[in-house]
Amino acid sequence: MSAQYAARVDDRTGVDAIEDLARQHPALVVVARTGWVAKGLVYGLVGVLILPIAFDRGGKGNAGDEASQSGAVAKIAESSAGAAALWAVAIGLGLYVLWRIVSILLPAENTVKTWATRAGYAVSALVYTALAWSAIQFASQSGRTGQTENSRVEEFSRDLMEKSGGRWLVGGIGAVLIAVGGYFAHRGITSSFRKELRAGGVGPLRTNQIVRLGQIGWCARAAMMALIGVFLIRAAIQFTPDEAEGLDGALRRLRDTTWGAAMVAAIGIGLLLYGLFCVVSAPLQRLRGAS
Repeated sequence: MSAQYAARVDDRTGVDAIEDLARQHPALVVVARTGWVAKGLVYGLVGVLILPIAFDRGGKGNAGDEASQSGAVAKIAESSAGAAALWAVAIGLGLYVLWRIVSILLPAENTVKTWATRAGYAVSALVYTALAWSAIQFASQSGRTGQTENSRVEEFSRDLMEKSGGRWLVGGIGAVLIAVGGYFAHRGITSSFRKELRAGGVGPLRTNQIVRLGQIGWCARAAMMALIGVFLIRAAIQFTPDEAEGLDGALRRLRDTTWGAAMVAAIGIGLLLYGLFCVVSAPLQRLRGAS
């Protein structure tokens, strides 16, 4: 009993320390919320880019509109705001990366779960650093002729498979992506992300409605990760790098299967709602460690 009590006291002390840090440095909270808005805009645009794929049964859609995060950045580059919008997105994503780094450094219990969460935050920081850099490249006109995500995935898979054990590495990465998808699905189904939000609504949306948006969005992200993982494993099994696909290619191939169009549309709507969740939940995001 005393050990359980001590654990509760330690947990409360850690939470109190983080809350004190947030009060002393309100700029950190502003950084987090701005970053969440930028992340939401990117995911929302990815969802918008996915929807036409679901209804493009003949495969004659605009191939330049790649349904991926990098494709969303490219689409922003084509908007009337152009470079200004890209710089705003790059800065916002940079702030989100800073938020993730702060989350890694905040006090938390020394457990396997905590370190796994920190590792997840580190991967997230790397992914959005790359995306922010992509936005900067487009803003400076140097990224418009870059490779698509599909071609990068295929090239990466081919390079790995040419090495000893590379086939197993490609399959292993696919398995990891499926596992990450399972984790995302768990977050969506259990709404465990709710503890990261302060109580209250935003505008006309109540807390439960915001959480529901998040649940749908996390499940859509789960399907997205698992889908890419499946094609990587398929490429490894068949020893064919061409089978490896990024999000855009995986969705286009899924569309041509039975019920594929409906599944692609569901993922697109889900990611659009996840983007909305990121934006509307930004004022409610709490400063939290890897607990």
